[in-house]
Amino acid sequence: MLKNRVDRILLSTMRPTRAWRLSPLLLAAILSGCAVNPIQEEARVLAPIPVAELNRATSLEAQGKTAEAAELYLALAAKAQPPARAQLQLKAARASLAGGQIAPAKTTVDAISRPDMTPSQRDLLLLTEADLALLTDHPKDAIGLLERMQIQTLPKELKAKRLGTLASAQRLANSPLAAAQTLNDLDRLLDQQDERLLNQVSLISTLSLIGNTGLQDLTSTGSGAMKGWAEVALLTRNAGADPQPLEARYRQWQQRHSGHPALPELASAYTGTLAGGYANGDRISILLPRGGRFAAAAKAVQDGIEAAGRADRAGQRPSLNFTDISNADRSRGLHAKAIQDGADYVIGPLQKEAVDALAAERLLGVPTLALNEATRTDKRAENLYQFSLSPENEAAEVASKAYAMGLRHALLLYPASAWGERLAGAFRRQWSHQGGTLTRQSSYQPTGASADRVAAKLLGGADADLVFLVATADMARKLHPSLQAASTKPIVVISTSHVYSGDFDPKRDAGLVGLYFVDIPWMLDVGGAGPLSRRVLSKGTDPLARLHAMGIDAYRLAPRLADLAKNPGAYYPGQTGGLSLDRLGRIQRQLELGRFTETGPRLADVTADKDKPEVR
Repeated sequence: MLKNRVDRILLSTMRPTRAWRLSPLLLAAILSGCAVNPIQEEARVLAPIPVAELNRATSLEAQGKTAEAAELYLALAAKAQPPARAQLQLKAARASLAGGQIAPAKTTVDAISRPDMTPSQRDLLLLTEADLALLTDHPKDAIGLLERMQIQTLPKELKAKRLGTLASAQRLANSPLAAAQTLNDLDRLLDQQDERLLNQVSLISTLSLIGNTGLQDLTSTGSGAMKGWAEVALLTRNAGADPQPLEARYRQWQQRHSGHPALPELASAYTGTLAGGYANGDRISILLPRGGRFAAAAKAVQDGIEAAGRADRAGQRPSLNFTDISNADRSRGLHAKAIQDGADYVIGPLQKEAVDALAAERLLGVPTLALNEATRTDKRAENLYQFSLSPENEAAEVASKAYAMGLRHALLLYPASAWGERLAGAFRRQWSHQGGTLTRQSSYQPTGASADRVAAKLLGGADADLVFLVATADMARKLHPSLQAASTKPIVVISTSHVYSGDFDPKRDAGLVGLYFVDIPWMLDVGGAGPLSRRVLSKGTDPLARLHAMGIDAYRLAPRLADLAKNPGAYYPGQTGGLSLDRLGRIQRQLELGRFTETGPRLADVTADKDKPEVR
């Protein structure tokens, strides 16, 4: 059985775990954007460069010494003439990105002389700038850059990379239909069946971001393959967590649509995302604290991991080894011991300090899914991936979804606390990136504040169509009715998941009715019943409920990290959101939009008319 240990990977002919770690020949293919042979193109451009020095830079990059490689590429560029200079600068920028060093990559890109570039170099520059835009939360800028590439002259490899990156940017810009259409274009370029299958699962998962009405409209008004993809997406939505009905209905659908490009294995591949995806005999080492202030959170994550393991079929369950990492200073040693003991994957650690320690390494021996994000983005290790349930991510999602609803003029109301400032700042940044106008903002005291006075101060004379309300459930019950009463016209109020505890009482929560909020699919019962549903794993009010879902996703993500890294358009339908991987190895989450009704929270359609939103 093929393991994921570094020594075996180096002796095999399998692809590398990360898309950035490329052989010199494959790197040359990607770095060329012209219709001629891309390997010959780079060889021609770099012919004047000393071979020994160029090989040394390539070797450093292959060893994961990306900063040293970038430095050497730039030293060679300083002595080179165009177009070799730009080629070396681009290689330096790509090496910096591979090492997670955004600032040096941007500095290098900014220093490139555009007039001296060849057409192929201009295309690679646009792709690199698009990668930088995505890493700094500017998906719309990334889309604009990718659309400027000369598609007709791109080699096939770069066309596929461009389409995958474009689909990712379109999803992050809350344009799921456009992203699905891009993935449909990508499907026609791919030759390998396993790549097509992953892409098709991503395509129908992307379409699941569209509301029922939008999907049904697409099945009747769509053209070409998109109509069929929408029908398959509806099949997956209606099947819930039970794979057998989906596979039976999909076989019937295929018999009626034999000319559609959907592969026969698509339904089983999609239902496979509802399982771990491990090979018999795989070992996972989970590093979680049993003591200290993170112990309760770690226990909730562990419960989710164990539940996901039990839900897998016999013969497909990995062995789970839980190790106490209460002392974050021991993270490197415990991680090394896990590999020594035969781990194929590592999940954890949870503490930020422990993640920082692993991020400072150059290379980790096996795929490692940390359950937090490192403090610095300019330090990352090969094989390290980062997964967190960040409140700031939720605030940014509010901005994205509000903009997708057609809202443009926002009011911001947040508590005068460190937590409130963090969420307010994340919303401001994302709202500004998208071109929204922040009409007014105001803070309030979490205790003792008069809801009516707070609302009147914020709304008085303001021309706005949105309020982003940062609040707990207790405060939202008071503030939401006051905001609606103080407004002279209907206004959309959106909050984060902090307004929903998992339990709804019609009498107690009457003030929440009509309030929108972003949350993970699991909390909104997406996927229906089943052994891993919220109704089974977490009953009533549970402040740590979402960490059960994080444990489920961590268990299922670990064996899929390599595929997500290789394919920029790949998208995984997780319990904590729609999941994808950015160039720094960070899991990106797209949340659901919910709305409180008189009977409890329901899914709301982001693309519906903002005055009459669809509630699913």
